[in-house]
Amino acid sequence: MIFSPLDPNSAVEQIVRRIGEAIGSGVLDRGERLPTEAEFAAQLGVAPMTVRQALSVLREAEFIETRRGRQGGSFVRDDADAALRRHVADNRDEFTVAHLRDLTDMRRAVSGESAALAALRHEPDDLARLRELVTASHDRLATYEEYRIADARFHVCLAEVARSNRLVATETQIQASLTMFLTALPRSNTATTLSDDQHAAIVAAVAGRDQVAARELMKAHVEATYDWVIGLRLGLLAEGST
Repeated sequence: MIFSPLDPNSAVEQIVRRIGEAIGSGVLDRGERLPTEAEFAAQLGVAPMTVRQALSVLREAEFIETRRGRQGGSFVRDDADAALRRHVADNRDEFTVAHLRDLTDMRRAVSGESAALAALRHEPDDLARLRELVTASHDRLATYEEYRIADARFHVCLAEVARSNRLVATETQIQASLTMFLTALPRSNTATTLSDDQHAAIVAAVAGRDQVAARELMKAHVEATYDWVIGLRLGLLAEGST
């Protein structure tokens, strides 16, 4: 399962999800050494940089550690479960994978169509607003909470550019629900930077009035978020537990 082929459009997120699920299920033992980046990349058929970024996310989440020297490499941390508990509030147990899947399906429809309509209907000033929000996210702001606000505003702004009040209202509700999942995750600058890069690609498609690309890029971004959440909960979200 860990080494089966990946979708190249969201390879980093899928690697994070697979390793997180493997740690949570016990397939990867605490203290177990992971393959080298080169070995991992060859087995998955991806570039070593892709593996490096995924391992960076897991390292920042305190699920794995990297040791130097002859016996070095990347290892599952002995306290990986404790790291997860440190990042998850007590009232998050009602958020299950079924809830997340349902929300993701709704995001595919609403956010995907917002991006497509934004590509069709945008005006010059709209692009400046979108790019400003992407830049604010790339700077990562002072706190994760501020980053999350900028992230949510980007998605709501796309719905505004689509010129649909109903899409704006629905996207606002979606972002509020999504925040409940995202604020329970470990913080990772690598993950947020990759997410920002996806935002930038969506804006580029909108600017080029490419409705198909804008929709598909947004749907890939939405699915990537789904993988982030499960991976950074060590797959335990699927069991309905914290």
